[in-house]
Amino acid sequence: MIFTLAYVLVWLGTNLWLDNAFKRHLKQVFISETGQRYQLDVHSLRTGPCLNSIILKKLELSPLEAPENQGTRQANLQIAELRIDWPELSFLPFRPSDELHSMQKVAKKILSHAAQ
Repeated sequence: MIFTLAYVLVWLGTNLWLDNAFKRHLKQVFISETGQRYQLDVHSLRTGPCLNSIILKKLELSPLEAPENQGTRQANLQIAELRIDWPELSFLPFRPSDELHSMQKVAKKILSHAAQ
């Protein structure tokens, strides 16, 4: 019973952290990873039930318009759901030093999925 309660608390805490702090920082890292060309909007970011993957829902990639390109507007790319396997996810909130590297990996996975 104690293990189940502890697991649920870790799962809920990880989801709250992912959907707030991690998602906000991921948007900033995504802009730099795309060379200031795209911005990312994520409706929700959750962990899988086993804490070994993240699930991003309602992703939208929007081009950042340069002043000279405002006449040629590109369409936004939308992804309904993207699941990324991440075996060490449960330890990430406790290792802030790995956060930036992890966000870069997630941004690259999003870009590779968008290119398909």
